[in-house]
Amino acid sequence: MVDDQQDSKLEILDRIKTTIHEIFELESLGHKDAREIYADEMAGFFIKTEDGSYTLSSGERGSESETLHSIFGARTEAFEKFAIPSKLREISEEVEVVKILDICSGIGYNASAVLDYLKDSDVRIEIDMVESSIETLASSLFIANICESHGYVKKVIENYLIENGYLQFNKVLSSISPNIDINIHVCDARDYLKNCEDKEYDAVFLDPFSPSKSPELYSVDFFSKLKNYLTPTALILTYTAASPVRSAMINAGLYIGEGPVVKRSGGTIASRSQTLIDTPLSFSDEKVIALSDVGVPFMDPDLSDDYQTIIERRQSIRSKVRGVSMFPSSSKLPR
Repeated sequence: MVDDQQDSKLEILDRIKTTIHEIFELESLGHKDAREIYADEMAGFFIKTEDGSYTLSSGERGSESETLHSIFGARTEAFEKFAIPSKLREISEEVEVVKILDICSGIGYNASAVLDYLKDSDVRIEIDMVESSIETLASSLFIANICESHGYVKKVIENYLIENGYLQFNKVLSSISPNIDINIHVCDARDYLKNCEDKEYDAVFLDPFSPSKSPELYSVDFFSKLKNYLTPTALILTYTAASPVRSAMINAGLYIGEGPVVKRSGGTIASRSQTLIDTPLSFSDEKVIALSDVGVPFMDPDLSDDYQTIIERRQSIRSKVRGVSMFPSSSKLPR
């Protein structure tokens, strides 16, 4: 019974992709009611989280599926783990433009949360939303507006889909505030970093699936490249506290600390400056990263390796150092 439930869950993303492309095709043929026809079917793909906002399930990569956001609250997670700890309110008092890189922006909750977080600031807000899945972006159009700012984000997404030939009709009624500039980039975030020039960000929201599913966005090489686009006061914020991710950040020359804990789940904050880290890692966490093979980071030298290559490279390194220069992760580390 459990296995059957898991199998059906793993298929959801492929079904979403198929449905979204059917909608694209219908609108391209001039059917103005294409989205309405599929509204009920799309509603069945969303998972309601505890704060009333919605999320989607991923497809299978590795051994199981995941949801895009915490089931404790997608909207809550966006605020508590990304917007609030970003310190962008303080930064907005010193600059005219606040610039944010939203990696794996999904259905737009992180961008929406930071717009609300800064709504009382007299500042221009620029957000680069980087998402590899056009279907995930399009799915956001079927979520009821949870707030005015999410309507802004959905309007930007709809505009992008129309401008690039996926859709034809303007159906999102929200208008975008003149102090907000949101740009959509549909690509691998590694390619975005390799090709963007003269960019500098005041905050980076790093929100891929877990390291076991998206190791390419948690490698030493990815963080080394990302570091070049940070202002001196910028923070990288991510929901994961995984040891290989923290180790990769340290190896890339970043200082790291604990992110906010939401429902017993903490994250990680990284910066080029140690003074910006409010809560350093515990000594026990530092030991695991430094002395155990579980702290071996992901490597992706050219920012182009596939999932399997990155996973197998780390496994190979772990097997070589285990018991030689590092303690096995299964062993109790010495005091």
